[in-house]
Order: sequence, then structure tokens, then C-alpha cells
Amino acid sequence: MIEPDNTIDEEKRLKFLKKLHLLDTPIEERFERITRIVCQALDVPIAAISLIDSERQWFKSIQGLDVSETSRKVSFCGHTILQEEVLIVPDALKDERFFDNPLVTSDPKIRFYAGCPLTLGDNFRIGSLCAIDQAPREMTDDQILLLSDLAAMVQSELNNIALTEAHSSLIHDLKEAERAALIDPLTRLWNRAGGQNLLDREWDYAVRRGTPLSVAMVDIDHFKQINDSFGHCIGDQVLQKVSETLLGSLRTFDVVSRWGGEEFLIILPGCEKRDLYLALERLMSAVQNLKMKTDIGALDTTVSIGAATIFPKSNTDVAAFIKLVDMTMYEAKEQGRNQFKVASKPDYYELAI
Repeated sequence: MIEPDNTIDEEKRLKFLKKLHLLDTPIEERFERITRIVCQALDVPIAAISLIDSERQWFKSIQGLDVSETSRKVSFCGHTILQEEVLIVPDALKDERFFDNPLVTSDPKIRFYAGCPLTLGDNFRIGSLCAIDQAPREMTDDQILLLSDLAAMVQSELNNIALTEAHSSLIHDLKEAERAALIDPLTRLWNRAGGQNLLDREWDYAVRRGTPLSVAMVDIDHFKQINDSFGHCIGDQVLQKVSETLLGSLRTFDVVSRWGGEEFLIILPGCEKRDLYLALERLMSAVQNLKMKTDIGALDTTVSIGAATIFPKSNTDVAAFIKLVDMTMYEAKEQGRNQFKVASKPDYYELAI
């Protein structure tokens, strides 16, 4: 195995990468969409957007593997950023750089790799968009062009970060290790602590600006029965599929966090009640139409959602508001599940601190 060298501008490249504040952040639908397209268009089981840090390659998005990072020393993408063009490895077992690489000799048993470097700033190659197969293969010129075009889309998205001020401030205020501690390892969404942090920030912004804030609590129906009947591995797959579906049904700057075992908290900044209904209808439809593929075959699942909209005031309590949203979600479950319920206008006196 040949370990990838550092780039000739490594110090400046790493400094630029850190300034992007992308490492150890939750998955985002705009990147998930691109890696899904890579898998479908190139007919590969694995696709990823990787960022190459000093000691690791970290995945902003990855399909086909349940990992968030690997060592840079064994990474294929570490080699990709050493060149400007697409790196193609038709058969890793016949390539002196990779034939004894642990990612080749053991899981995920990579045989084919194609990676297009992601170039930003002053020609800094910060990572790659890659396609991976477990069987050797070749690429046509059209397929290489497709991968390059999709990589250009990733670069465009990286250049146009669309987050709310609260979301952006959280990412910028925390160091990478602190951000990593706020991410749920299974779904790669913000965990409860991260969701609460963002909610507090969005609440403060809404108070200062007099703007509305909508919040929804989503609970997977009969989730315990799924775990008891099929095992926690299948339950984990359901959680991942539902979280991806929720994320893909919302605006770019909305936030989804894993609030509990099978509960998700959704924060919709600037969303008034009439828009909340439309958002919830879209969420329900997406979950109901989800053809959930698991290791035991297709599974149908539904969710129950409770939500509310508020114009936060300085004397209103975010904890009381979340309690109201949670109670509304339980009302939806008690009324038959597979539905959403929006609370009536919150009473500011009842929510007062």
C-alpha cells in the first residue's frame, strides 16, 4: 500500500478547509441528493463526498456505508486531491497503491474507485466526490463527464452555504470536537443537545426580530414493535430512512435533530402557521410514500407529528413551548397515529417564564 502524500500547499489547504466550518457538521439534503444521483446514474453501491483533513477523510455525505470517517492514510480520496483530473482505479487489486489496502482486502472490499477532486478558493483541493464498486469495472467518457459535472454541483453548493444566522453561528462558535459531540452517530443529524442549542438560538433571534418560529415533534409509529419483531438493526435502518426522508422534505435552512429514541425535533425558522400546514402535509406524504428497503425487505412505516407556531416574546418560555408541541404530538398518536396535529395559538401567559 502506498499512503497518499500531502499536497504541495498542504498548510494553506488545511487552513482554508478549517475556515469553511464543514467538518463534523450534520448531513444536508443538498449533498445527500448528489451522492444518491451518483449511485443511481453510475450504478454503484457506494458514493461519497469526502473532505481530507490532516489525519482523516471525513464524509459530508456517504451512501452505501455506515461510516463518517476513515484514516487519511488508507483513503483513496487522499490520492485524488493530489491531481486535477478524475482519479480512476479500474481494479484496486491490480494497483500498487491499493492492492493491500485494508479497505480493499477487507470490508468494504473496494475494487473500483473513481474520484473527482473538489476545488475551492485559491485552487485548494479540499476533498472529492467519488463512486465506488465492489467489482472491477471501466468508465466511459460520458460517465467521467457526469461525475465531473456532479462534482461541480458540489463545489457550487459549498460556495453557497445556505444556513440561518443561528445555525451558522452554532457551527462557527464550536470547535470540530465540540460539533462532533452534538451529532447523532446513527442518523448524522444534530442530537438532542445540538437541537436544543439551535432551538435556543433561533428562539432568541425570533424574539429580537419579531418573526415567527414553528416547531414540530415527529414520532415513528409502533417503533418498539419494529425493534421487538425484527431486531434493533432493522430499527436502526428505519430511523436512518425516516431521518433522510424528513431532511429531504424541508427547506435548506430548516433543522432536523434526533430528539429521542424514535423522536425527531424539526425547527422551521420564519415559518407562519399557514406555511407550517403545507410543510407538515409534505412531510406526511413523503413518509407515507416511502418504500423503505431493509435487510428483511420492504417495510411500511408511518409517523405522528405535533407542531405549533409562535411569535416568541421576551417573557415566553421555550421549554413550555416544547412541552406544548410534545403534548400535541401525543394527541395525534391518541387520535389514531399516521397524522399531524397543530396546536391552537399558544397562550403567552401559560408560556410565560
